[in-house]
Order: sequence, then structure tokens, then C-alpha cells
Amino acid sequence: MSQPRVAVIGLGFMGQRWSRAIAGHHGAELAVISDVRTEVGERGAKELDAEFVLDPLEAASRADVDAVVVCTPEHLHVEAALAALDAGKTLAVEKPLAHTVSAAERIRDRAHQAGVAVLAAHVLRFEPRYAAVQQAIERDEIGAVQAIRSERIGLVADQDILQGRTSLALYYGVHEFDLVRWYAGEVATVWAARSRGVLAAHGHDVEDLYSVGLTFAHGGHGTAMIGWSLPPRVPGFGLAGFTVIGERGVLQVTQGATGFIRTLADGPSDVDVHYAPEVHGTTYGALGIEVDHFVRCVRGETDPVCTAGDGVEAVRIALAMEQAADSGATVTLEAPPPPATR
Repeated sequence: MSQPRVAVIGLGFMGQRWSRAIAGHHGAELAVISDVRTEVGERGAKELDAEFVLDPLEAASRADVDAVVVCTPEHLHVEAALAALDAGKTLAVEKPLAHTVSAAERIRDRAHQAGVAVLAAHVLRFEPRYAAVQQAIERDEIGAVQAIRSERIGLVADQDILQGRTSLALYYGVHEFDLVRWYAGEVATVWAARSRGVLAAHGHDVEDLYSVGLTFAHGGHGTAMIGWSLPPRVPGFGLAGFTVIGERGVLQVTQGATGFIRTLADGPSDVDVHYAPEVHGTTYGALGIEVDHFVRCVRGETDPVCTAGDGVEAVRIALAMEQAADSGATVTLEAPPPPATR
């Protein structure tokens, strides 16, 4: 397959990024854009020279499409994903894989039954700094992982876009817990405390911040701080990073340092130079790497580096964080089933 034709379903923030990246990719063709908002979808399709299809299930099962990327809100992932899998289309689903564990498991199980590859689109797996951590662990450069400390705390301004549509667990938590599993293996227990009030004062009925404690099946442990309650002028899009402590070494990612400062009349303004920067009209960064990986999966040249099974477990741990905060008790997780080949 030299030039796979791709459909993107959902033209929100990430759908627009995926669409532009695929349209500019040398090895793929953006064939179809689907969005239930006719005006938005038609405008996006015209801009990127693709066909607009209103019905997401029709777009997901088109005979002239080889692959599908689902970028709708997470509670709408399942039906489009299942339609694509039933039609035999290689599939990418923007994180989180779904809004509940059972919904995510439906996607995982249908993919296994159909023998179709699914990329759970966790973009941090393709960010060179985070990927370098995993490579060092895989090469046994620091010995067994003893502990992990992470933080991902966004801005109150996140809600200007989200408007309370999703939760911290599904928006930021799945990022952290997917990386935790990638670095340290399965999570055995989760404990969490939670605070509210900052966002409520801005008119958003969502939680502010979680502090999370984890233990791993192999015996290590870790902590995570996950939130979106910081004021708008915090640089670097908020606070984020990872520290991994091994038996004979330490690995650290300090995400906030970009090496580029833009100061305008009203003060400093952040610029994305890592995740989806456009350079001379082409999308690079972590998303560019992720899209290239997906195209290679569609062409049968490689298997997804983050599978539907991985997507399920990230959702499971994230929702266990909510459960632990609700109950005030430690939540014990069962070991996941053996990974499928797809």
C-alpha cells in the first residue's frame, strides 16, 4: 500500500491537528473529514482538499478508505471505532480510548476479533524526551525502576475550550498513567486525594487537583500530581515532567523548558515547539512522529507502539484515581489480560 487513504472523524482541537498532519504527510492522503457540525466539517474539508461526510459511521466504513482516525469527544469514540473495525480499517483513536473501562474494552476486544491494528493515540509516547526515558529503561541503563514522580498541571484557561466537558482523569490522567505503565509496568494499587474550588470560582463545576500514590506490581512505587488550576501566565503551558529513579541511575524530563520565548504587548506568550509545531507548512514534533508511525501501521510496516490494550489500562487507572478520591480508600487493580498481538 503506497498511499493509504485516511478518514478523520471529529474536527475539534486534535482532529484539526491530525487532519493537517495527514494532509501534509508524504505517504498518506487525507481522503475524508467527518464532523456532525456541517459548517465546521465542510470548511475543514475544503481547506485540506478532502471530501466532507456528515455521518461518522459512514465515514468510518467507507470502501475507499484504508484507515480511520477518531478524534470525537471520548464518549462518542465507541460507535465510530467499532464501525471502522468491522469494516477492517486500521484505526487510531485519540486519547482517551473511551470514557469508561467497559467502552474501552469493547474497542480492544473488537479489534482482537477482527485482527485489526489499533493505535491508542497517546502523543507523549512519541515525544522524544519521554521516548528517551523508555529507551533507557529498556536498555537497562538505570536498573530496575524503584520510583516515579510526575506532574501534569494545566491552566484554568483549559476550561475556556473544554467548558467542563471532560474530567481530569480522562484529559490529563491517562497521559500520566500510560507513561507510568510504559516505564514501570502494571499498577497494583492507587490512592488519591482531590481538591476543588478554584475552577468553581470561575464557573466550572470540575475538580482542581489530584495527588496520587501508586504501587507497581513489581514492587516499586510512585506519585503523580494532576490538575488544571494554574493561573493563565504560568509559562510552558503549565507544570509537567517526570522523574524515574532506578537502582543505579535517574532519568528526568522537565517539560516546561521550550528554549523559545515570545513576549508581546500583554506579556509572555507560549509557543508549541514540541508537540505539533508547523515548519514550512508541515506538522512536526510528537504529533508528526505519531502520524508517521500510524501511516506505517496502516501500510503494515510496524505494529502500534501503544495498543488498544494499553489504552484500556490507562483509562482503568485514571478512573481508579477518581474512585480512590471518592472513597478515601486504596483501590486495588487486577492484572490485565495478556496483550493481544494487535
